Amino acid sequence: MAISSSSNSVKSALTSGFQSCLTNTTIKTIVAGIAVLAFAACSEPALAQFESIPMNPRYATELPAFDADQDEMDDTKKANRANEKNQRDDLSKVRSLLSSGGNPSDNPLVEQYFKGYVFPAMTVVDNRVLSQLGNMRAKFLKDFFDPRISPAARAALIDLTIQQAREAYRNNSLHPAARLNMVYLIGMLDQTPGVRLPPQFPVPSKSAFDSLGDILKSADLPAFLKVAALAGIQRHVEIDNITKNGQLTDANKTFLTDKGNEYLDSPSNDDLSYWLKRRGMQLLGELGSATTLKKAVSVMQSKDAGFWVKFDAMEAIGKLDLAGSNATENLEATKAIAEFASSALLQESEAINGAIKQLVYDQILFQDLDLIATPTDYSSGASVSSSSGGGGTDGGRSGGGGNSGKFTGGSGMGMGMGAGMGAGAGGFGGNDEVATSDILELPVYQLNIFRRRIKTIALTTTQILGGADGTGGMSKLVDESGKDLIKKLNGELSSLLQESNVGIVDLDARKRKDEDEDENVEPKSVANQLSELCDESSKKIDKLLGKEVPAEADPLGAAPAADPLGAAGN
Repeated sequence: MAISSSSNSVKSALTSGFQSCLTNTTIKTIVAGIAVLAFAACSEPALAQFESIPMNPRYATELPAFDADQDEMDDTKKANRANEKNQRDDLSKVRSLLSSGGNPSDNPLVEQYFKGYVFPAMTVVDNRVLSQLGNMRAKFLKDFFDPRISPAARAALIDLTIQQAREAYRNNSLHPAARLNMVYLIGMLDQTPGVRLPPQFPVPSKSAFDSLGDILKSADLPAFLKVAALAGIQRHVEIDNITKNGQLTDANKTFLTDKGNEYLDSPSNDDLSYWLKRRGMQLLGELGSATTLKKAVSVMQSKDAGFWVKFDAMEAIGKLDLAGSNATENLEATKAIAEFASSALLQESEAINGAIKQLVYDQILFQDLDLIATPTDYSSGASVSSSSGGGGTDGGRSGGGGNSGKFTGGSGMGMGMGAGMGAGAGGFGGNDEVATSDILELPVYQLNIFRRRIKTIALTTTQILGGADGTGGMSKLVDESGKDLIKKLNGELSSLLQESNVGIVDLDARKRKDEDEDENVEPKSVANQLSELCDESSKKIDKLLGKEVPAEADPLGAAPAADPLGAAGN
């Protein structure tokens, strides 16, 4: 029995539709690619150290020389127009050949166009080109791999693509982003295309899978190419799990399992090894072997693993086939998941408090405003008067005199500077309300990032442990004590999911609840409420686990680029 996870995009697609599955799978690939591309990116001066694949003169265009006179510029533009026409005409001829059932092997124009223009264009050393590689990859697949082309033509195109891509990604003189793009392109090749209606999943290219495997085996290739290869391999495994087409042999799965464990066990802690560990953990989850349970639990209990590696381990447990597994080991895994949830929520609480402190520091440093980190009452909708408040979260626009709406004043880093200029509603021309305290609230975008992460942690944990009704997931695999733990834990997380809507549904829901118990309770800002919610939930989970020592927040880990749930996603 495989446990269903809320974040398993491919499996959820069985209910949400074929197209949704392919879209989400592609997004996961792109998100990982964005993170790795961050390591491959270079500044403009550094671009000079890289080369590009020479383009056939028939297609090449160039900029006029810096010191060119008008006649030379006109000649260059004329030549460019002729070559651009060659590009369009040959593209049309190639597409016409393919759509009419022609075989690329029988027409030298196809190879000339691919080798002379298509692949060289993806290696041009120019930030304007490098930033568009994802779009170029999508256009490549759309232009040449139309579902209507014959199987023979598709096979010939796949062979040509893999050959050219291999030559490119092994070329150290090319820009790293261009090499990375070639590996991602291999991972998207299908020997049988997907069909929307009636729904039919694609069959990924077996030769593409073999090429990706060769990248993992190659000791002379850089780690960022292996991360890209793992993304393509993961797509193969996900589709194979759904279609059951048996394309992946037991030997393939053993090889991939060994590689996943190898990356997880690596002592390296640099950025690229971090992404290898993440992809390795995700791959082990997709492979679904029950033997991965111990590895996932050990990762979650490790002090060295980063936060998102642990999150991947928790998700992996939700994808394992644990039918007939050991109940004791399942209970240990359940407790490890609960402990992770506790430490993750405590981490969010501390991160929110840290963001508040950073905001105070930034206001002092950049605007010379000494804001006091005091709670703010938003319940009445009335403005708050202050002699030294900062600009609002909209950059000071809400802080003009006489504004009596909600969210006046606050944490904006824009125009609100000093008394009166965006100083809350009590600045120059403000009303006569009694001054209370400086408003301090995190920007809305930052609050939403915290809220989204909190909800993802709570929802994913709930789904893996037992689902919304507490009868699925790990609850099917543990004894009565484990079932009772899961029921109580999911109850707490369900409450957290609801109450973390503070600031969206009802700003003062928790404040009014507290006032029922204590009429003198001090109102709290949204940020403070979210922080307290996470801290309280962490303590309650620790109590359910019978822990006397509170949980410790895990470090967020390496990889500052592409947070999957924050600025970006996997």
